[in-house]
Amino acid sequence: MFLQQDIAHFMNELKAESNSLHAFIEILKKEESALIAGKLDDIDYLTSDKTKLIRELIQRDDHRNVFFHKIGLSLDRKIIDSWLNELAEQNSEIKALWRELLNLARTAQQFTHSNGLIIANRLQHNQQFLAALHSAAGNTALYGPKGQTYI
Repeated sequence: MFLQQDIAHFMNELKAESNSLHAFIEILKKEESALIAGKLDDIDYLTSDKTKLIRELIQRDDHRNVFFHKIGLSLDRKIIDSWLNELAEQNSEIKALWRELLNLARTAQQFTHSNGLIIANRLQHNQQFLAALHSAAGNTALYGPKGQTYI
């Protein structure tokens, strides 16, 4: 099967990935607050940290996928879940770590989606404000992001 040291290494990788996701979620929370408050300087500062963490998370994902390939698993979620269920009979901590990682990933996805909606809302507000300014200045023809004319 696999060596105990491989499993220990995999668990350490899951813990490290979990820590990285926690840090990423904290940045997303700060980003959300900055977006709501309109603090663009804070967003610029957070973007640098967020980019570093994204690179780290991608690298950790790659390492995990290499591990799965090394032990002969495909990257199919059902196959991985089945393998983890078998492994949990010997080591219950590994399944808890995996569940935590999946929950953190969902949380990060929700914050990313929420922040995207805030950005879209601000963009729409800014476009409407710009259209009102152009209209007041007598320039009524504006173009949207797809080249369509709007006021």
